[in-house]
Amino acid sequence: MSVNCPLCASGKVNWLTNKLRFSLEADVYRCGECGLVFLDQSSFDFPDDFYESQYHQTYLTHIDPDMLEPEKHFNKMKKATAIWIDRVREQLDGTERLLDIGCSTGHLLDGVRKSAAQVHGQELNRQEIDFCRKTLGLDVSDQPLAERFAADSVDVVTLIFVLEHIGEPLDFLKEIHRVLKPGGKLIIVVPNIMDPLLSFFDIPKFTEFYYCIEHLYYYSPATLRTLLGKAGFEGEPVGVQEYPISNHLNWAYRQGPSETLSARQVGPDVRLRAENVDKAWEQFWNNVDGQYRDFLDEIGFSDRVWCIASKP
Repeated sequence: MSVNCPLCASGKVNWLTNKLRFSLEADVYRCGECGLVFLDQSSFDFPDDFYESQYHQTYLTHIDPDMLEPEKHFNKMKKATAIWIDRVREQLDGTERLLDIGCSTGHLLDGVRKSAAQVHGQELNRQEIDFCRKTLGLDVSDQPLAERFAADSVDVVTLIFVLEHIGEPLDFLKEIHRVLKPGGKLIIVVPNIMDPLLSFFDIPKFTEFYYCIEHLYYYSPATLRTLLGKAGFEGEPVGVQEYPISNHLNWAYRQGPSETLSARQVGPDVRLRAENVDKAWEQFWNNVDGQYRDFLDEIGFSDRVWCIASKP
């Protein structure tokens, strides 16, 4: 059966691999015309009720079991996603009605709720909906958007590591376009197919870790721009490097992932014998990390795509 690109409909697609995280299999293709990388959704069976009850039982729990406990996951993700919480907060002036789709334990909503007039969440995981409602007092639901939000009723929609999970992204974005007010903002973060660990370095173990059954699309700034345009949005996606040089060194030499917060630690996870050098050691690695990020930016690699799109 022939495979066509779901973004540009080209039949010029190249098979990349069928090896995914956790030894799962699905066919991964790259479009020779627009460059989109995607899973052929007919090449595997997606489990029923996956996001409602199974997602965190399979996703990264082999290195981060805290994902199974909403309160622990919330506390960890408030730190891990601080870079994105801060970026979203910078876009708010306190008057907005904000909707976070795929809000998980509500870490972003909790981080920005004092900077917006109203915050709402959309989530499928039942445990996390319950945590958001009962522990955090947030308005979070699994109801379809059409049942909760009228047309032109929301000022800001955030999709923080969500769009890559969506099987029909164009229809999904058109529904977001419907609920946003004219001039409203859509803020997106997705993994970047130009991740240096995948596209600059040659680390086979990372390649098998990178492609996973949950991520159906692997965007670049260019392919995300095309998709947004088809859905009626205007925006200029850009690359952002989230993980520090220490995470890349860990992958190069240890050939495996680190725990959520350790992976974001700038310096190597090594105990020091020498006394009174902690600050100098920290400053050294901050300087090295800054130079490394500049280098990656110069050669066009980063691990995230960030975009603030608008509804005209």
